[in-house]
Amino acid sequence: MSPSREPPPSAVPDPSVRESQGLLRKYRELMKKHTALVRKLGEHTRRQVITFKLSRWALETNDSALAVMKATGVVLANSRWHVLGRLRGPWRREEDGAERMALRDVGQAEAAAVLALTEGARITRYRQVRESQPRVLEVRAERVTGHMQGQVLVLARDITAQARAEEELASARATLLEREKVRALGELAAGLAHDLRATLDAMRLRLELLQRDVDPAGQGQQHLDALARVVSDAEARVDRLQDFSRRKPGTVLERVQLMDVVRDAVDIVRGGIEHQSRQGGHPLRLDVELPEGLPHVCGSAMELRYVIINLIINARDAMPRGGAIRVKAFRFARAVRLTVEDEGTGIPEEHLLNIFKPFFTTKGDKGTGLGLSMAYGVVTKAGGTLTAANRPEGGAVFTLTFPALKAAPTPARGGAR
Repeated sequence: MSPSREPPPSAVPDPSVRESQGLLRKYRELMKKHTALVRKLGEHTRRQVITFKLSRWALETNDSALAVMKATGVVLANSRWHVLGRLRGPWRREEDGAERMALRDVGQAEAAAVLALTEGARITRYRQVRESQPRVLEVRAERVTGHMQGQVLVLARDITAQARAEEELASARATLLEREKVRALGELAAGLAHDLRATLDAMRLRLELLQRDVDPAGQGQQHLDALARVVSDAEARVDRLQDFSRRKPGTVLERVQLMDVVRDAVDIVRGGIEHQSRQGGHPLRLDVELPEGLPHVCGSAMELRYVIINLIINARDAMPRGGAIRVKAFRFARAVRLTVEDEGTGIPEEHLLNIFKPFFTTKGDKGTGLGLSMAYGVVTKAGGTLTAANRPEGGAVFTLTFPALKAAPTPARGGAR
């Protein structure tokens, strides 16, 4: 048997070589993983950059003003915020009337309000003050959570067009409601006019019988004449009610001497005022100042008499503790002006703009809200104006102004030869 051979030295693997090859293989694997990780990080970074650019573009091109705020001021804001911030103030909060001079002040106020809340957001509206066409902002404030805790995100949107559309819609609804009320009132007026006509006919017949038995020179005759005028005016008003229910045109206007109308109205209501003064124990006085020579005005004597009576009665009702009612007529430039003043409680400022609207009343269940509305219609139809205001001394004053008519031409004497 032949002896065994030893392998040549070069054929035996070197342990150090094997170890180097393993390290090289692991290094290559780590490099491959590193390259893949770098690639992923690069893609993630690019996505973040793109997202940041898109977010920045969205914020800068958005119509809404956006700001991150603390209670002490603005931390970060987009360009729209700075644009709205240049608008002229002050801004008035609709919920309580609080005013802020600039958008920054608005944001700080809303941020402080939200930070005072335990949770949730806050949405409110601000309107520009002292602008002919004020802008309206809707401001939303919401607390920021996470690492930005203690800061507030404030979003302001210009909703002027939306607010105007809402106001127009509310006005249209109110108009439709008024039309429905007028339609219902017309139906009611038709029935009332029929019943009142029969009652007034009976009253007129009784008055005519009484006038035959009363001494024409006595004081009773004067009261009967005043009652006759009242019945006559009431019949005319019933005719107007019937015209209203049938949608007929109104009364024809004529030349009217306002002094005569006022005298008739005062004669009609004076007795009732004096009687109430005696019954109630509170002195009521009716002072009338009517200069001679006032020019004529355009209108309906019957309707204007009703207007003056209504104003005097309202003045009486406004003075439960008594006082003076002053009726004064005078010439004012190219117009004739009539004022009815009282020493009563006055008119609340918030009611002055609505006092002539149909169905608006400050008398509660005792008023219908139609007296001043109809009076306003009578005066404006005659080309005049009717306004209400409070007197500095207390009480209210109603002012009627009518364009003065030119004197009627004097008919020529004699005839053509």
